Amino acid sequence: MKKYLLVLIAYHLSLITSFAQSGIYHAVVAADGSGDYTSVQAAIDDVPAGNLSQYLIYIKAGTYKEHVFIPLEKSRLSLIGEDAGRVVIADDKKSGGPDAVPVDLGATVVIHANDVTLQGISFVNTYGVETEDGPQALALYAKGDRIAIDHCNILSYQDTYRTSEADNGRNYVSNSTILGAVDFIYGNGNAWIEKCVIKVNRKSGGWIVAPKHRPETRWGYVFNNCKLTADGNPAETSILLGRPWHHQPQTVFLNTRSEITIPAEGWCPHMNGLPSVFAEYNTMDANGNPLDLSKRINRYYRFNEQRDTIWAVAKNMLTAEEASDYTVEAVMGGDDKWNPDQIFAPDENPLGYLIIGERRLAVNRYGCFKRD
Repeated sequence: MKKYLLVLIAYHLSLITSFAQSGIYHAVVAADGSGDYTSVQAAIDDVPAGNLSQYLIYIKAGTYKEHVFIPLEKSRLSLIGEDAGRVVIADDKKSGGPDAVPVDLGATVVIHANDVTLQGISFVNTYGVETEDGPQALALYAKGDRIAIDHCNILSYQDTYRTSEADNGRNYVSNSTILGAVDFIYGNGNAWIEKCVIKVNRKSGGWIVAPKHRPETRWGYVFNNCKLTADGNPAETSILLGRPWHHQPQTVFLNTRSEITIPAEGWCPHMNGLPSVFAEYNTMDANGNPLDLSKRINRYYRFNEQRDTIWAVAKNMLTAEEASDYTVEAVMGGDDKWNPDQIFAPDENPLGYLIIGERRLAVNRYGCFKRD
């Protein structure tokens, strides 16, 4: 009798979960067939083109082996996973080497749309993760504007995560893990990366960022309150903070805790661009002690078409006053005053409630709920 009651309770809980999901979200994806779709792409394909309000898709636990493409006409879309540890979107295509495909086809998830919210999902290029080798193998290409990412994993090895293509397109990433070794955060636009784990899967010889910001880009990449780490003894892993891919890139690391070893010079002095700002403020070691930044380089060079060497000086350290200019409101706001912090905050009047296990979770208008 007791066993029967437990089964009955579990059955009713599953019904409550199903009703909660279908009542809040426009579509539910479930690999086991218990939702409206069994693939993420199928759910996206049915999003109305030119949708005027946020379209919410909930993804149940499961591994979804597929390439996902969100076109521009499917803007205002939320993909909300049950949990990043249990919701995995994975593919294994390469965008470099003899069998390369373009990044639009090669990245596991490609987003051309604007106003896209991602929460509780792992984006994985299994080629990069499993081989721990190049060439390019993207997990996420977030090409659009106003893309907000929270409690996600973005995992590969080389060129893991490509940011917005527009000069001032905005990507916001919080409370997430980004894994790679070679230029694994790269591209254009303004990106604010907050309280993230930047994890390195090569012992030495890599670079975290490889930006290509043009002069029109206002802020570039901002890492705030992030941790740099690696498996095993992180101190045995050594990596440079970045190198200038093209144009006049900008990157700042604020309040970074580095468990890995950053070589004294900090940055690579040569690629195809000349940075205007490759700088740090309050970089700490694993124990929270300030690192010595006195040997960080500030001179960079590239070659022109005639193979002449062109030199430039970049800002390499920020004062406390200069660092205070870097805020979410300033970097992400733009002309439309976008505030991604609000996307992941609970609403006073929630859209509804989601039951997961023993938890009853309030869901806001973006489909997001508070993560542990």
